[in-house]
Amino acid sequence: MKRISNLVKKQGIKLHDSGRFKSNIATTHPTTAELRGVVMKIKKTALIRSYALSMGMEAATDLITEKINSSVLEEKELYTEEETAKIYGELIKEGGLIGIVAQHLMVQLERKRSEEQTLLLDNIEHQIWYLTDKETYGVVNKAHAKFLGLEKEELEGKDLCDIIGVESADVCIANNSEVFEKKKQSHTEELIKNGSGEMRLLSITRTPKIDSDGNVEYVICAAEDITERKKAEEKIKEADIIINKSPVVAFTWINEEGWPVEFISENVKKLFGYSSEDFLSRKINYADCIYPEDLERVEQEVADFSEEEGRDEFAHKPYRILTKDNNVKIVKDWTFIVRDFEGKITHYKGIIEDITERKRIEAALLESEKKFRLLAENSIDCIWILDTWLKFTYLSPSSESILGYKPEQLVGTRLSSHFKKKEFLKVGAMAARAIKKYKNFTNLTFETKMLNSNKEEVDIEITSNVLLNSHGKLIGLQGTTRDITKRKQAEEELQESEEKFRKLTEHLPVAIAVIDKNEKTEYANKKYFETIGNIYETPNLADWFLRVYPDEEYRKYAIEKWYADIEKSIKEGKEVEPFEYNITCKDGKVRVMEISGTWIGDKFVTIFNDVTERVYAEAELQKVNEKLEQRVNERTAELEKNNKELERMVKAFTGREIRMIELKKQIAELEKDAEPDKKVGDGTT
Repeated sequence: MKRISNLVKKQGIKLHDSGRFKSNIATTHPTTAELRGVVMKIKKTALIRSYALSMGMEAATDLITEKINSSVLEEKELYTEEETAKIYGELIKEGGLIGIVAQHLMVQLERKRSEEQTLLLDNIEHQIWYLTDKETYGVVNKAHAKFLGLEKEELEGKDLCDIIGVESADVCIANNSEVFEKKKQSHTEELIKNGSGEMRLLSITRTPKIDSDGNVEYVICAAEDITERKKAEEKIKEADIIINKSPVVAFTWINEEGWPVEFISENVKKLFGYSSEDFLSRKINYADCIYPEDLERVEQEVADFSEEEGRDEFAHKPYRILTKDNNVKIVKDWTFIVRDFEGKITHYKGIIEDITERKRIEAALLESEKKFRLLAENSIDCIWILDTWLKFTYLSPSSESILGYKPEQLVGTRLSSHFKKKEFLKVGAMAARAIKKYKNFTNLTFETKMLNSNKEEVDIEITSNVLLNSHGKLIGLQGTTRDITKRKQAEEELQESEEKFRKLTEHLPVAIAVIDKNEKTEYANKKYFETIGNIYETPNLADWFLRVYPDEEYRKYAIEKWYADIEKSIKEGKEVEPFEYNITCKDGKVRVMEISGTWIGDKFVTIFNDVTERVYAEAELQKVNEKLEQRVNERTAELEKNNKELERMVKAFTGREIRMIELKKQIAELEKDAEPDKKVGDGTT
């Protein structure tokens, strides 16, 4: 046992305080150095009392003082085991009764020391045993016996195979043999079944005791159950793998200016662009990565939280960092405070998460919500959300203008409470179908009547759809409600107007057809049916063109002309001007129809005016005019001939007359010239 105790001291095994010894036993969990000095403390007065009964107190005091001096020891109140043994040795030299008493006290000291060492071994956490050979147990401590579910006495001198089983023993014996053969200490990890039948992992240190001849006298084994530690290490490794593959970076910062980094997870480069070595070598400190405008705020948060009494952890408000490439990212930071035994902060441990994309999405979502609110609060339609129990969870402000209820008055109320029973049977059935078949449901629009705050029915139009969460699970219904009271009134007025239109057009002498925006004939009057045909046989224009224009070339001309006129009327906002078309009617005869029309809303009213007789009359009149024109032309030609002859005769007659006038004029002029000569002759005779 003494050998075991000495080896325990060398191994530095921790001891537990048994609680039985107040003054003579070391404190709980001593260090290796303390173990080497774990001895009983013997009082000087106790040594004196051992001889006081036989020789008196004064003589005993002198004797013990003398032996202390001869042992080259100092005068003091307490002496260690080794010091006490020296004093006993000096007393034994005296011989006689003094020597006998000293020998008796020495035996008691050795026995108590052995008991004390055994007690210490039995109160340490580590399992201790020694091997007399590679297969046989020697002495074991209480911890090892307890691990195997046995008493110490049941193990001493037993074969390993009988205790721990052949499979575990084979491994253990092989490792024992190596120590006995190589005469060197070894460290192994071995799975050994404990007393409960559970396989546990032990870390075993085997140390050989070499005798003076260089042979292994025995092997001391010290073991620690590391099963839970190994599990914890595996969990830590797993956590490291998870951290290194996640967007989260783990830090340990030293509580110094700039927050130099002592530890950092390997995935730091993904977030910061810097390698772990950049931080660990202090090439860059953590504070260098914080965005300059955010640094002061982050520092202040650290200071404020660190000063709070009892504060062990805190979370920063999100702040910005600058990566190695000068990119700006936003991070979330959870920080844990590490203090020493005096309460001084030595480190901060942090978990940094990149929330840049989340912040971008949140900003986009916030902007989307603003737009939604703006749309909802300014929409004339009421936007609403129902849960799966058909209770309102949200309504836009227009609920008040439609139903007379403010949104907060309707939130939490059931949909059924706002309909008459008969009307809700239809609405509820549609809602139930939507909820039951939500995976394949498409939006639905329908008209119904809803009760307002005065319990009066209001004509509304509901457009609804299912509301799913991010996992595709149904969480309710959403939609809009529109007040269609005025539209209903307009529809009724339109219906009345259409009825009047039908009555008015039914007896008109011209054919009329109404064509909708899809080019389908939805109405024709009696004259149309009588002359052109049945609209149900040619429901759309394509079919109608084929029937009324059987000649392909003429059909092409008529269609181009018709659509050109339609486009012109739309562009100019005018009616389609009348144009004559040759239409094959239901009796197979071709009649000339003057077709025109006008837009009424998105419908086109087409007027067919049969001008066949007029066209025929115009043709006959044209023939008469042509004959008359021919006769006029012939008479004109004859007159022109006669006129030309007359003109010739007139011209001839006119020429003679002009000549006579000219002769008369010449005679007059001659007579005028002869008269002065006559007067001169009369004066000279």
